[in-house]
Amino acid sequence: MHNGALIICDTAVWDLTQNTVDAKGNVRVMHQRNILAGDKIHYIADSSLAQVRGTIVELIDKDSNRLRTYFLDYNTKDSIAYFFNGGSMLDTTGNVIESLKGYYDSKLKRFKFLEQVEMTAEEMLLKCDSLAFWSEENRTDFLGKINGWQKDGFMSAGKGWYNREKEAYGFYQKAYLSNSTNEVWADSLVYEKTASLARFWDNVQLLDTAQSVILFADFATYSQNPVSAKLYDNPSMAYYSVEENIPDTLFFAADTIRYNTIEKHLADSATVAASQSRYLQAKRDPIKEMYGNKAVPGPPLPDTTAAAIKETLAIQADSTAIHRDSTAIHRDSTAIQTDTTAIHIVPESLTANKTLSPPDTLSLTIDSTFVITDSTLIIADSTLLQSTEPQELVRFIEADNNIRFYRSNLQGKCDSLLFNSIDSTIRLFIDPVLWSEENQFTADSIQLVIQDKKLSKAELMSNAFFASQVDSTHYNQIRSTDIIAWFDKGELTRFDAFGGVTRMFFFEEDSILTTMNRMECRAMTATMEQKSVQIVKSYENLKNDGFPVIDLKPGEDKLKGLVVRENERPKSRYEVSKRIVLPTRRQESLAIELPQFPFTQNLFKFKPEVEGIVNKQPEKPENHFESHEKQPVKEEQVLPPTNSQNE
Repeated sequence: MHNGALIICDTAVWDLTQNTVDAKGNVRVMHQRNILAGDKIHYIADSSLAQVRGTIVELIDKDSNRLRTYFLDYNTKDSIAYFFNGGSMLDTTGNVIESLKGYYDSKLKRFKFLEQVEMTAEEMLLKCDSLAFWSEENRTDFLGKINGWQKDGFMSAGKGWYNREKEAYGFYQKAYLSNSTNEVWADSLVYEKTASLARFWDNVQLLDTAQSVILFADFATYSQNPVSAKLYDNPSMAYYSVEENIPDTLFFAADTIRYNTIEKHLADSATVAASQSRYLQAKRDPIKEMYGNKAVPGPPLPDTTAAAIKETLAIQADSTAIHRDSTAIHRDSTAIQTDTTAIHIVPESLTANKTLSPPDTLSLTIDSTFVITDSTLIIADSTLLQSTEPQELVRFIEADNNIRFYRSNLQGKCDSLLFNSIDSTIRLFIDPVLWSEENQFTADSIQLVIQDKKLSKAELMSNAFFASQVDSTHYNQIRSTDIIAWFDKGELTRFDAFGGVTRMFFFEEDSILTTMNRMECRAMTATMEQKSVQIVKSYENLKNDGFPVIDLKPGEDKLKGLVVRENERPKSRYEVSKRIVLPTRRQESLAIELPQFPFTQNLFKFKPEVEGIVNKQPEKPENHFESHEKQPVKEEQVLPPTNSQNE
């Protein structure tokens, strides 16, 4: 007995001159409820050091964790064990940690594993530089770079922790997660499995290659059951699309972005009814119903419908295309000859879409979210890696304050945005404005109707106003209660206005503006080709006047309500979001070898495996963003949140 350590063996030799003991055969050292076993022990009493060697050396701590190695030194005074040349620990739950060398501190109840560390945790395989395992708290601190695998998911970070009792994970210092379709970057993240809640801090980027969407924020939360995500602190999105073989990326930002899902039968009945009503209204063609053969059955549409925009809304008045006699207008106020016969336009019908796929521009808010959906939490629960959402799951998107977006052919602003997948309609509120090329669109609210991943119809609701710049001081203008724009393959094909329509167009002769035409009517429609007006038809209560531009008094060249907001228009995507799109790390992660557990195989005679983990992830999905964003990324050191002090 020495320092409270009891040595049991078959034979022992005590060297009094050296004050050492050599014990052989069924050797046991029992100290403070720890049991150390081996083939032989050389005990140096003066230094309180037991050098244990054997074909298998096993240390069993008071919590029944079993550490095996071939070489172990144990200090009976400090109750610290040191192993080297390989060791493996098997805990009471069947998880394994192995490394080239390490320590066990009995007083602190802490194992420390150093170099070539490999580990199993729940349904994950992990490799790291070093880690500390606190047996009493059942907590692991990852003290160096870590890589992890779960099913087809991969993760890496500079440091982290795992609390088995609380079923919580934390990773920081350039945390990265990926699965077959998604990639996530953040300076730090915490996931609480019992609460199904994940939180991300600083430089958060979530890429969903399936939806062609990237989400950005400096703080984001995500919860499961029901799925809910919120983006804060400079949140923004980027959506990639291709129209007519032309690629483009739309950037979208707001002060706050929220994403929620709920089973349809649990959703508020009034919300569902209103959404279904909007969906049915969006299928109708008011001009045809009021002035032509009705293509869609149903009661007449009220005079307040909707209006406006997405892609290239370039209404450029072509004086040769509009049926008029320019000389007559120039000379007097004779009315323009109009044809009150309704033009025949085939209506565009919407197909019900319960789960909106990513539309082409503003739709980026839609299913992007949320990338986070099932990939982010690869570190925690296998159910989070696979979509389990019901068929009748309804998605809701909300964005608040300082909303702005930029695409090469479309820009806009508002202070409130709503979307749900029942009606597949994006609604813009609170001072919305849209720009496309030289055109500006405003109204009290704007609705964007999505069909087959494209904008099919845009509605300007109440106090609708269209202005198209002709030169530095003059604008073609249309003011009415509502305006509807119709699209085909991203191009504006028709333009309707309803309720107290006033139109002011300017015409030129020999490249000089000569004539201003002002017309009033109850409704009008204009067909478009190659961004130019081809035919204009006006209906009911027509009043038409033409004036020489040179005779116009100040203010007569503008309709009441015209406010040019060009100074608010984002000039580039960096005025919307300064985020740099990070390059994919998918191929880099594929090159990292899975843990092989060589020490565990030798010491415990089995190789730890986790069902479903694959050696190679699926083929790399095409990431269109990479070709657009190649700027270098400045790395920053961030103090991450932790719930334990790394040792």
